[in-house]
Amino acid sequence: MNERQIKYMLTIFREGSISRAAEVLYVSQPSVSQMVRKVEEELRADLFVRHTNPLVLTPAGECYMQAARAIQSVQQNLDRQLEEIRLGTRGSIRLGMPLQRSLELLPDIFPRFHARYPAVNLKLTESGSDALETMLLNHQLDIACLTTSAKTNPLNYILVSREELVLLASKNTALAGRVEDGTPIDIREAEEEAFISLRSGHSTRITQDRLFADAHISPEILFETESVEVAKHAAGPCQAVFLCPKNYIDISPEVRKTCVVYPVVGVEQGRHFYICHRKDQYLTHYMVELIRLLKPDFELPRSEEFPES
Repeated sequence: MNERQIKYMLTIFREGSISRAAEVLYVSQPSVSQMVRKVEEELRADLFVRHTNPLVLTPAGECYMQAARAIQSVQQNLDRQLEEIRLGTRGSIRLGMPLQRSLELLPDIFPRFHARYPAVNLKLTESGSDALETMLLNHQLDIACLTTSAKTNPLNYILVSREELVLLASKNTALAGRVEDGTPIDIREAEEEAFISLRSGHSTRITQDRLFADAHISPEILFETESVEVAKHAAGPCQAVFLCPKNYIDISPEVRKTCVVYPVVGVEQGRHFYICHRKDQYLTHYMVELIRLLKPDFELPRSEEFPES
């Protein structure tokens, strides 16, 4: 099991097909197919169930992928530790954030981080929280700032802040006409209103869909967007409603000129704002510094701590 084989096989599994893996790896499809045959011949076991879309792992394939991820993690950690020994403060961080968090946090933390580590390249990926969590699990990111629920899996979840979801409603909606601003409401009160919604992959969308399903309602979705900023500023002019984390409204008091806000009864918000990284990941000096800029009281377990340079 060499590095190239591991890379090919993990990519096939992640992408779900040999053809898609070939595209991602920038190689021909026959080359990838040949690699699969070679690995299976060496192991004397089939790793994938043929003729499924996406590809499904056999029991032998599940064992292989588990071992491949472990080997990849060990190699990445070794590379980072050797890099720190050689260069001290030079390297890169693959950082994931939802777009709204980037708007909120990067103007503050990036200048301070860059001043201390000017030779560290911050490789930013902006996507929904659920997508970023999957990328962390697949070793495609080093650190991610996301809204999720803490789980029992290979990730460390460092709580930054708790979130409360509220319904932002245009003052021109029927809801605002009959219910006083600030009154807790059941989501069914907004059944006849037009919703502005975040796209799938965002934590708020997951909660919204669950609320609708539990209440057995299917409100009109006026439009979907990737941006909380777009949604919260469009709710008033569009005479619509938007399920939104309260902290995003608190930092934009101007939206209260055209909107009212309702706490939503029955929202058990188990999804909060976390900084996440893999438990088996070696954190360099500059990775720890980045986490501490986001959460100043963050401390590594004593066994993992290292002297300051």
